[in-house]
Amino acid sequence: MGSRQHIALGVFLVLGLGACGNLENAPLRVGTIEGQLTEFDPEVAVVSLVGAHEVRSAVDAEGRFKLEGVPTGPAELFVVATAEKATRVSVKVTGGQSVKLQRVAPRDAGFFEMRVKSSHGERVAGVQVSVRDTPFERLVLDGAGRLRVGPLPDGCYALSIAGVGFPEVQAEACVGSGEKKELKVQLEANEELLNRCGLTGCADGLVCGPGGSCVECVLDGQCGAGMMCKGFRCAAAGPRCGACQDDGSCQVGAACQPLAEGGVACVKQCSESVNEEDIAANRCEAGFTCQQGNCLPDPARFVGCGALLQLGAECADDVRCQKLGLSGGLCLEGQCTVACTQDQECPGVSRCEDSAVGQVCSVRN
Repeated sequence: MGSRQHIALGVFLVLGLGACGNLENAPLRVGTIEGQLTEFDPEVAVVSLVGAHEVRSAVDAEGRFKLEGVPTGPAELFVVATAEKATRVSVKVTGGQSVKLQRVAPRDAGFFEMRVKSSHGERVAGVQVSVRDTPFERLVLDGAGRLRVGPLPDGCYALSIAGVGFPEVQAEACVGSGEKKELKVQLEANEELLNRCGLTGCADGLVCGPGGSCVECVLDGQCGAGMMCKGFRCAAAGPRCGACQDDGSCQVGAACQPLAEGGVACVKQCSESVNEEDIAANRCEAGFTCQQGNCLPDPARFVGCGALLQLGAECADDVRCQKLGLSGGLCLEGQCTVACTQDQECPGVSRCEDSAVGQVCSVRN
């Protein structure tokens, strides 16, 4: 009986010592890092642990910081000192001990200038940007899809961009000391959503159109004065190519220029490369295409400005319309017209309408 009691007591003591050993060893798995910044703004400054940014410390009025509970082994500190300065500091942590750093001197920081757009005009305001392993989490884009991320110590970073209606996008980029790097990201709205723009909203200048897509207009009233909605885009109510004497004879945005077929007419300039800040200013109106920097009648339907002005001319047969320069011209109810598939192919107030011979551009009375 006595021997059994001794055995039980021995087991109890072993278990007890083991438990005490675990309690005593727990502090040896973490350490403390202390330091002081040479330059800082107490309202901005924060020191965090790369890979575990929940381990962080504010900075006091003298620039001192203290991180507790830092896992033992090699570590790296992510230091934001001021709105314009930051740095990284490598350190080795020994369990149960406090590492005291020499005075930490921050350097000029880098910044990512985010420019985020959606592929179909959905609104991206409210989309969030996070930089992995840093304190910069869930930063919100402004109404134009812009955001400055930083200050960042020089180095390479992994970013994630996500928002309601948009699948998460991953990006990687590097930035140098004092560098401001522009990052352009295009988001694709979730195609499984039946009414995408009803959920995300549309970018400024666009409205929610049929099928959940963002478009420039649905009704004429959504366009400016003297404009009309054609093919969900705002276009001038009257065609270009009008006769002119000088630039003052033309609408705003057009100039009086000589034509390849002879004579002069009001012609709008265009750009093959779209200016993201002002798409409307660089594109051509309905019935026109950009040809060597000028908006001219679509050659698939009109052989020059003179031909475009013959839309609606009197005719007896198709041959008459084709001689007037309407490519594939049709004589319908005594007036010349051309075939079309959508409003955007018809100039001015003309629209693509059904007829006895298929879809054609309507003509003026």
